Amino acid sequence: MTSDQQTSEMILSARNICLSRDGNRLLASVSLDIRRGSITFLLGYNGAGKTLLLSCLHGLLELDSGTVNAPPRDRQKMVFQKPIIMRRTAAGHLRFVCPGVAEAELADWMKRAGIQDRMSVPARTLSGGEQQKLALIGALATKPDILFLDEPTAHLDFAAIKFVEDMIREAYAAGTTIVMTTHNRSQAERLGQDVLFLDGGRLVEAAPAAIFFKTPRHALTRQYLEHL
Repeated sequence: MTSDQQTSEMILSARNICLSRDGNRLLASVSLDIRRGSITFLLGYNGAGKTLLLSCLHGLLELDSGTVNAPPRDRQKMVFQKPIIMRRTAAGHLRFVCPGVAEAELADWMKRAGIQDRMSVPARTLSGGEQQKLALIGALATKPDILFLDEPTAHLDFAAIKFVEDMIREAYAAGTTIVMTTHNRSQAERLGQDVLFLDGGRLVEAAPAAIFFKTPRHALTRQYLEHL
């Protein structure tokens, strides 16, 4: 395979990302590649730097050094563990984050999320699960090239988790690249194709999911999986 072919298969490449705050190194020379049309899980202990890395890849944080080569920001979306919800009705929030998307299509997304009867209420009065659904459909309705998800199913009930996972599978089938954090091993094994493991702000291991979970190479990875 030529280097041009290899590059064309990658939707995002990061090289030597470093990030510090108040003299503390939070990300240390992280380099990675994300395959186009893949589902990649970013795993690690709390404080490992997963959310920071997602934010850097999405272009939300200024790097100390390093580079990120990714699609234009208008072709990316990110959904946070605590979603960002506008001071509008649920329908108004969706219209704001999905400019140009037809009203009928937005209504269909609300129906699929099971919140069609909540369209006229203030979005911030929705339950946590409803807000996460609203944030997710707001991201998916724009059909992004790459979608970053920061623990999107944390603290959700079974029905909401199933909805989120179904939407991830559907977006993947439509060609969207997914990069996602989780502390749920079974979820990562169900959905993941590639896995990146962070420890202390360093990328310790990167491997296909089948290899990562069955025959991890690094001792830190094996230790982590024993407690995940």
